[in-house]
Order: sequence, then C-alpha cells, then structure tokens
Amino acid sequence: MEVNAIKIEIRKHHVTPGVNVLDLVIDADGEVVKKQTQHKDNDRSFQQFVKDAIKLGKTLSDARIE
Repeated sequence: MEVNAIKIEIRKHHVTPGVNVLDLVIDADGEVVKKQTQHKDNDRSFQQFVKDAIKLGKTLSDARIE
C-alpha cells in the first residue's frame, strides 16, 4: 500500500467567550475523518487534547524509517 499524504488539521474558533470549538480533520489515504468538540477554557480535557496533539506531532516527526 502506498500512502502519498497524511494531513491532520486542528482548527480552533470561538463561538462564545470562554468556549473553544475545535474541528479535527484527518485526511489519509483517501479517507477523511471530521470531528468537532467544544470545551471551556479551563476544561482539563481540552488542555490534555492539546498536549496529546503536540505529542503526536513530535512522535510522527521523530519517526525513523527502518
């Protein structure tokens, strides 16, 4: 199987003050997955989501070909 591109996009926008709305879009091998979440600014799950997204980006950028 040949995969030419993997695109992961997280778009943040505000609907009301103090509420974060995130659109998560993953486009890989011809499939597109979209998910929207809402979190309050002080919501720990939102803070963990951001940390996990950063960790995933670092993990993918550090991956080596074996």
